[in-house]
Amino acid sequence: MKKLLLATLFIGVSVMAMSSRAHEPIEVISGDSLGKYSKPGAPVEIEYTTQHVNVGDVCSVKATLLTAVRSGSMNITLKPDSRLNQLSAIPQKLSVDLSTVNGVYPLNFAVSADSDGLYYIKLLVQVEGRGMRAFSIPVYVGDAKSFQKVSKSLQRDVSGKAIIVSPAVETIK
Repeated sequence: MKKLLLATLFIGVSVMAMSSRAHEPIEVISGDSLGKYSKPGAPVEIEYTTQHVNVGDVCSVKATLLTAVRSGSMNITLKPDSRLNQLSAIPQKLSVDLSTVNGVYPLNFAVSADSDGLYYIKLLVQVEGRGMRAFSIPVYVGDAKSFQKVSKSLQRDVSGKAIIVSPAVETIK
């Protein structure tokens, strides 16, 4: 009886071990700012890759800051959404000597969240003597329906053209 119980236990544990696999991301999301910025500011571009994951799963965030500046320093301030769990160290402030990074500076970290939603990791980049630039890296967690912003004021006129209806207060004197 004990041998049968022990054999059943080992088979059950083996089946559970084989069936437990790492959760795959739902979708890989990538973006960049290459060629999309023409205003004065820091000459810095970004490329990033994140993952749309389920609640509680690990989202790997990979970002690369690119600059043509090869001297001076670049100061980076990172601010992840307060509802994101930081699974790897995300430093709040970094200072980079641009003469040593050859124009490419990678940032890699892992985060997760306990509820559905669209979260952001914000970056503020300042290049010494060249200005500042702000970036946001999106982190999608859980149900995609929670990401869609519903605008109650957006409506369509009779021709189908989108119009925004704002509440108005009229005063007649």
